[in-house]
Amino acid sequence: MLRERFWSQPIGALLVSLDARPDGLTAGEAAQRLATYGRNHAAVGRRRGLGSRIARRIAEPLIAILLVAGLIAGATGDLASFIIILVILALSIALDVVQEHRAEQAAEALQRSVAVRCTVRRDRQPVEVPVDDVVPGDIVLLRGGDLIPADGVVLESRDAQATEALLTGEPYPVEKRAGVTEGATPADAAGALFSGTALVAGEATMLVVATGADTQFGALSASLRADAPPTAFERGLRALGGLILRLTAFLSLFVLVTHLAFGRPPLEAFLFAVALAVGLTPELLPMITTVTL
Repeated sequence: MLRERFWSQPIGALLVSLDARPDGLTAGEAAQRLATYGRNHAAVGRRRGLGSRIARRIAEPLIAILLVAGLIAGATGDLASFIIILVILALSIALDVVQEHRAEQAAEALQRSVAVRCTVRRDRQPVEVPVDDVVPGDIVLLRGGDLIPADGVVLESRDAQATEALLTGEPYPVEKRAGVTEGATPADAAGALFSGTALVAGEATMLVVATGADTQFGALSASLRADAPPTAFERGLRALGGLILRLTAFLSLFVLVTHLAFGRPPLEAFLFAVALAVGLTPELLPMITTVTL
């Protein structure tokens, strides 16, 4: 539940709506809410399936040229060329898929190794829990240097200051104090703390209102992942593939028309054009690119 402008609501009303208490939740309540709301982490990109990964690579211009040339060679009886081309394609795609899978596993292992913990009140006692286990209604105890694990309102503040450049662009720390704020945006919410920011000075006690994808940071992360543009390297590699594709098609067609104009047998001219297309295509470029990366 993404609560719009929760910082403008009275703290008493938020406590009632969240069924929370200033002395915190019990362990049982926290476990039940964790099952209801899910773990407290921002939206992550959906991992592609094996079929999707293979299809994405087949759609690349260089791979497409070789695949079409191989199918034509096989259809015309040149089984040796057909097998060679398919083996090269299979090795290239398999290596690319394996390397991507290993990179994802390494990234996940790194995330687990740097898992952040925070202090919350459970059963009226301060306990340390993983940030992923924070739920709406939790009371979080923050000190200078702590990362803020979720969106919430300040219940108590002792000279608390937070840096919110990630969300608001404000380069300087802003003061945080308890109380209702009438601001329309997070930049104006002096009584709220937001996931993805950090407390740089003082101490604060926070009532968690939203976690995971329901936070301001979670919504921002989801929108960026949904509209993530290709990188400059990906655009450059795709442009190179498109250039090679156009040059190969032009030269192969030119050679085919020239041979036919000089009275060469159509099948022989066609096979020569296919061989030229295969020869002009850098078969190992996708594999070399993957290994280099």
